[in-house]
Amino acid sequence: MAEEGVLNDQAMKEMAEQLKETYDTMAFKVDKMEIENLEYRKHLISAYGFCRVLDMMANDSYDIQPEILILIETLRAYLSGVMDTTIFNEKVGNPP
Repeated sequence: MAEEGVLNDQAMKEMAEQLKETYDTMAFKVDKMEIENLEYRKHLISAYGFCRVLDMMANDSYDIQPEILILIETLRAYLSGVMDTTIFNEKVGNPP
């Protein structure tokens, strides 16, 4: 009977170590994903800012073809929607 208790204690210790290893692995993966998510958000914000500047410059110029202006405005509108849902966590098209 005493041996069963020792085996159970050893088994519990091994399971606890395995659980800790699993937790540490998952915590590392979550931390890595959070860092990657932050980097993607920074890239998105930079792309949106660049697109806004391009849109303002294009609207001030009279030498740009209308098709190019439409493409720039479409890209700006698309990135604006992505910013709303991704960065600001707003639902597009629904009132607050």
